[in-house]
Amino acid sequence: MLKNRIKVKSLLFFTFCISFGCQKDSLPTETPTVVEPEVPMSFQIIAVSDPKVTTHHLKSGDSGFQIGITSNGGGIINELIIPGVGDIMGVQTDQYGRAGQVAIRDQSHNGRYNPTQAGFNETLGTKCIITSSTGKLTVEPRPMALWHGDKSYDYIRWENIGPDPYTDDNGNSDIDDLDEENLEGKQETEVKSEFDYFGTYEDYYGKNGITAGTIRHYYQISYIRPPGHCINQFRDRGPGIAPFNANFLKDDISVNAPNGVHKGTDKDLNGMIGVWSLRNDVKLWLPTYVYYRTNTGQWKNKLAADATDDIDSASDDRVFISSDGNDINTSKALCLYRPNTDINRNVIIGINETTGATEYKDSRGFWNNITYDLTRTPSLSKYGFISGGNGMINRTRLNSNVYEAYRNEVFILYGSPKQIMDSIIILDKILGL
Repeated sequence: MLKNRIKVKSLLFFTFCISFGCQKDSLPTETPTVVEPEVPMSFQIIAVSDPKVTTHHLKSGDSGFQIGITSNGGGIINELIIPGVGDIMGVQTDQYGRAGQVAIRDQSHNGRYNPTQAGFNETLGTKCIITSSTGKLTVEPRPMALWHGDKSYDYIRWENIGPDPYTDDNGNSDIDDLDEENLEGKQETEVKSEFDYFGTYEDYYGKNGITAGTIRHYYQISYIRPPGHCINQFRDRGPGIAPFNANFLKDDISVNAPNGVHKGTDKDLNGMIGVWSLRNDVKLWLPTYVYYRTNTGQWKNKLAADATDDIDSASDDRVFISSDGNDINTSKALCLYRPNTDINRNVIIGINETTGATEYKDSRGFWNNITYDLTRTPSLSKYGFISGGNGMINRTRLNSNVYEAYRNEVFILYGSPKQIMDSIIILDKILGL
């Protein structure tokens, strides 16, 4: 019962706010830290583009299972091919505010300061560089844009790159009370957050005998730039002035590292929440069964499960399988798995920008829940993971050349439910779990 309450509470909050290894048999369980100098780009932080365009594809196995990502929108997933069904992501889910991606927010900024993998709005995406190698796609380090504020906080004075969603802003004004009439960079400066995104998608099919199509997504979101104009638009201006709430400031953001007490400020993230999710058009695929793993390692299934509360409180909150039938050997099934690895336990790391070394790891009290909503709207499903904890410390408060990053790894599997369950056993051994 308590776990269900936690799930409902976290989902309600986010509803108001708003998705390595090698080829050898013995695989590392730790992804090397990525040093993230800003990649030179000839394009701006956001640009008008078509979210339906898929620029890179990655197959896993010989069944025809495949994902596709787009360099128009931060490397988000906008194609998910299920053999015999086709691409289950269509017009409803290809948009930049949807698709398959990660975004972060925090409670002290009322969820409005919102660095997002994809871009600024449904058609203004963040272009990025994606490199391909055998069995792997790499989204190179890229500054993250802020989402437009869910039409609840107009911080955009300029629209020289693209329009904001506010139609009653008196000729392009905003409400952040900053003088931006002669702002260098204009909309670029307003939208470009202090965070960078880096990610990889890697095929794990066949490793150590894995028979299900299996793709690992690793991502790292780095608070790499000192607090600047962007986060200052969401600063503390006193009690009752949106979008800041000092009641959510942490007495100490850090748990075990770095040393010392780090009381939260309006330039840090306090009560941070990260969501990794996939979406699909329900007219293209709407599975009827869900399998989930209990805290004791047993698998259970339910018919016509539609929402998180339909998954028993005994769920381990790490893995679920959506299936189009109850035949464990022949049904088509899609699985999302967030394993209990060191990466997913110690999600905050401190990185030395000069050497690339990981200076420290910290759990920050991050919890994890499944999000599962197969009819989030009449036209689309949303499912994945939501995690939260103390937050992140801006780099001006850390040792010289050190910044913090938030990291995660999630696996996407396709096959029959039995194939997936057997493959997860192998995957756990690979990961040392």
